[in-house]
Amino acid sequence: MPLPPKIVDLIPALGLIPHPEGGFFVETFRSGSTPMSTQGQTGLDCDNPNVSLVTTHGRGSNRPDGDARRNAMTSIYWVPTVKSTRLLLAYNHSDHVHYYQGGKPFHYSLYDPNTAEYTKVTLGPDLQKGQKLQVCVRGGLWKCGILDTSDEGDEYEYCVIGEAVAPGFDFHDFNWVTKEEVRQHMSEPKEREHFLEFVNVDATEIKTKKRTVAAAADFYTEGETTAKRVKSRS
Repeated sequence: MPLPPKIVDLIPALGLIPHPEGGFFVETFRSGSTPMSTQGQTGLDCDNPNVSLVTTHGRGSNRPDGDARRNAMTSIYWVPTVKSTRLLLAYNHSDHVHYYQGGKPFHYSLYDPNTAEYTKVTLGPDLQKGQKLQVCVRGGLWKCGILDTSDEGDEYEYCVIGEAVAPGFDFHDFNWVTKEEVRQHMSEPKEREHFLEFVNVDATEIKTKKRTVAAAADFYTEGETTAKRVKSRS
């Protein structure tokens, strides 16, 4: 059976919950841990930690407990929609691989703050147009993006993106990029203005107050509460 074109039909099929920053998502795998149970942090009390956890280098200081271990891998579905098209500008210390799994194409913008290299790549099924079935993003690259809504004949309301992260995702390794950082690192006007459009409006406040992880907890709670409310209406 093909993917349903309407997001309202996809949500229960994949068990998605609203993502407060846009679209929908669900964690589908976390090495040694129950998906979604850790609210985006490392499951240190996971099954068989000698296998399910890997020791990173230089990340101990990211966590208040100083633990440099991370789940070996995590994976999610992230689903931007025609009503919530954007991926806001951020970076993660871990490598990411994004997989096209159906629906509309999605345009990524990547920037390396160390080399000033700017890359555009589209995740999608049309290989003849240069679209890619996978987009690989090295740890530390700035990343943002937007759903392609240009094809009026396309009935899909979303893109299904699979995302694998290794070492596994932990919000302590995640950082929003602020407007100040964009202006500091990017001198080319068109590139700078493009990335400024994707900055989280709360990025500076979150980083200044060191609320990235706390804001993430709010993000999970809000998403799960909204999902329960929507389910009760159905």
